[in-house]
Amino acid sequence: MEDLGNYAAPQNAVQANISGTLFTKWMIKYTGNANCCDPSNPFQIVAMLSTKTVNWGGMEIKPNWHLTMMGNRDSTVSINFHFKVEIGKPISHYWHYVLYRDPGTKTWSWVGDANPLIPATNQGGGGAGNDVQLLKSNLSLVTSVARQQNMDGQMTKKIQNKMVAVLTKWDKDGALNQVNNVWTGGGG
Repeated sequence: MEDLGNYAAPQNAVQANISGTLFTKWMIKYTGNANCCDPSNPFQIVAMLSTKTVNWGGMEIKPNWHLTMMGNRDSTVSINFHFKVEIGKPISHYWHYVLYRDPGTKTWSWVGDANPLIPATNQGGGGAGNDVQLLKSNLSLVTSVARQQNMDGQMTKKIQNKMVAVLTKWDKDGALNQVNNVWTGGGG
């Protein structure tokens, strides 16, 4: 499983928060699935990127990759995002990001959002807390199980780039606008 990375902000780019409505439109466009988003939690919107149901050790599990927009109290404005591979609740790993936009080129990108417990990384999961070794061990376990469950390669840096390419295209086409420092709009 590819380490998704902890990218720095591009020169001239600024953090760009998006609306929950734009996030939902974006994920529907990217996945091609009108039902990909679950906004039932008031603090986040979850978009399922890859999921399946398997029988593993006599249990039915639903390994998945998802992208979550972590929002304000009603998920109308993004705070940050996480890409998460979840093989089951105890076996999971994620990377936190914020969106950045270069106003000159109208290009969008992912930028690592530091883990408050381990500021040197934007990763978390598996109950690691502030323990770097436990975090590394968790990633090894998740990678191993993801390979067993054919979830390896379902999320890569290349796929992340394809996702933000949708926002870049909409921006260059004039389909996005900014209201009160929140990006909204979106194309079809």
